[in-house]
Amino acid sequence: MKTLLAALPLVFTLACGGGAGAAKPASIDLPKLGLKAEAPAGSTVGDAIMGAGHMVQGPNLVVNVGEATDSQPKTGDDAKKEADMFSPKNVKVDTLPDGWILTFDNEGSMGKNFFVQVRRDIGGKAIWCDTTSSSVEQQTNAVNFCKSLKK
Repeated sequence: MKTLLAALPLVFTLACGGGAGAAKPASIDLPKLGLKAEAPAGSTVGDAIMGAGHMVQGPNLVVNVGEATDSQPKTGDDAKKEADMFSPKNVKVDTLPDGWILTFDNEGSMGKNFFVQVRRDIGGKAIWCDTTSSSVEQQTNAVNFCKSLKK
């Protein structure tokens, strides 16, 4: 089930033609979470596939964001351990003042995959932001989006 859920953003990224040139960032509202973020111009905010959060789709970006659940890793080290099931390469955990970012890549049956998992504490809420994408550019855009989340 985790593999299926991890692959959904990749499917949406491919379906949205995630290969266009870089778009300038624009502020977007995430009303279900009471947050704002920076996303490439033209990005849209929809309902999350699962849970009460949002899926944001735009040029070279598909990302899920919502309140963190008990089943999601609480630390970067826990996230690294969970990522082992994907035979990860280029694993990197960055510490943020209010959380952490895990990035890694692998090669699977659909080609190269680039993962982003972010957990942050914003306004007293644990927020989870993640994607599985098909390019480094999409991975970078997801990291930038997740880092830009704010009240």
